[in-house]
Amino acid sequence: MPFNNVHVAEVLVQGAYMSGDRNSIATALRLKPKLGVLVIYCPTLSTQGLELENFYKSIVGADRAKSLEITDPSDIRPGADEELMKSVYRLVSSRDPANIPDDVRTMIPTPIRVCSATFGTGVIAKAFASNKRKTQSDTRALWRLSRVPKKVGTGFVDKRPVVRSFLTERGFLPKRAYVFLFAKEGPRNAEKAHHFTSILTWRMLHEEIGRTSSVIPVAAGDNIGLRTLPTLAEFWKDADWTELWTDVKIDPRSAQLGLWCLLAEEYTGVSIIGMRSGMIEVPALLGIRTLYLEEKFNQQAERMAKWIGKVPGFQRQVIEKPAGIKQQLYWRDESLKRYQPKPVSRHAAINSRHLTDMKMGFSLQSLRGIAPPIALTPMPVLREPLLKPTEEPQAPLPTFMANQDLPAPIDAANLRLAKTEFDKIVLWAKGTPTPRGATKNVAHGSVTRVLEIPEDDEEVDELEAIPPSDNL
Repeated sequence: MPFNNVHVAEVLVQGAYMSGDRNSIATALRLKPKLGVLVIYCPTLSTQGLELENFYKSIVGADRAKSLEITDPSDIRPGADEELMKSVYRLVSSRDPANIPDDVRTMIPTPIRVCSATFGTGVIAKAFASNKRKTQSDTRALWRLSRVPKKVGTGFVDKRPVVRSFLTERGFLPKRAYVFLFAKEGPRNAEKAHHFTSILTWRMLHEEIGRTSSVIPVAAGDNIGLRTLPTLAEFWKDADWTELWTDVKIDPRSAQLGLWCLLAEEYTGVSIIGMRSGMIEVPALLGIRTLYLEEKFNQQAERMAKWIGKVPGFQRQVIEKPAGIKQQLYWRDESLKRYQPKPVSRHAAINSRHLTDMKMGFSLQSLRGIAPPIALTPMPVLREPLLKPTEEPQAPLPTFMANQDLPAPIDAANLRLAKTEFDKIVLWAKGTPTPRGATKNVAHGSVTRVLEIPEDDEEVDELEAIPPSDNL
């Protein structure tokens, strides 16, 4: 059923593949009463599309959230429907009313304005510019877990007490400072794969921040192998989290936004660092100090830049190139495509010379061009065999590699952030606010009993005053 201008004046169009924008779009819908959203999907992404539609309906109702299937039955090529859906979105995002497809215009009749999904970012920026305190309060009201509908019957449940207990059992203490190292992972050929997280860089940040400050680094987001104590890596999959939501109408993954809201409201020493991602937008809007990393000449930089200086604590750091080998290969290949502006391709060409002749993965087809196998000699024995007094020592036989055309060894330093970039991130993390009365003891992790610095005339609890044991 089409939108009605009685309920909406503007409608965002979002592709089902753009799930990372769901939380910022939901926030924009909450902040602008006559804003709607149309989710377009193809048959292969119908589950994701209908899930997004129901998610938005739970926030603003059916009059402001609808969906539309995009398909062409005459085109039976694999992936044709998804390609068509993306082309429809590109036409919508061109901002030319003449380009809007008929089926989209049928759902969004004139005089309702059709907008791209990124329009929501500007809505949020304007709201914060107008009234920071009220906008942040409205955003927290959207995600706060104080009134979660019951699954059976009527009424609501305040889920904040069980979330507080969850954090405590995980090892979190309100009087400690934490910096969340947000990670994102996915297939190496996925869209925007250059924004996936480098495990090497995150481990180096974890070690440097934890070793040189009292701020506790915490793994968050996707589980990429970073081990921290405490941790929030993919916590929404863990049994101690999922069992909290069996009696209410909210799924465990959506409920994680309520956890970030509680951290923003009740933990005063919290920061978050991550590559550019929609998932770290909501923590920023809730009031958590946020730093996102973005490569130079990013074509979508303007969208997130709208929040800088308006959303409190929201900061950006521009880096020359993404960290990680698969991230750099994807970034290089995308940046060198013909349609890219010259400054983008020129910058990528200069900063990816160390990747020359390197490709993303390999196939059996690519191996067929290798020369016939070379006769190999065995590897030399590392320990010389015992010789008789009359025997002369012999030099080890030479060895050969089967493929002598391999590229030269790559310097791992080229796959990391520049030292100045890395140091700047560490310095920012160390700037995480220290909660009043917080411990200054660098020892952290699984330590649960810490030495508190008392306020003026404040008595120290005996258990809290016990210094951490070396044996813990």
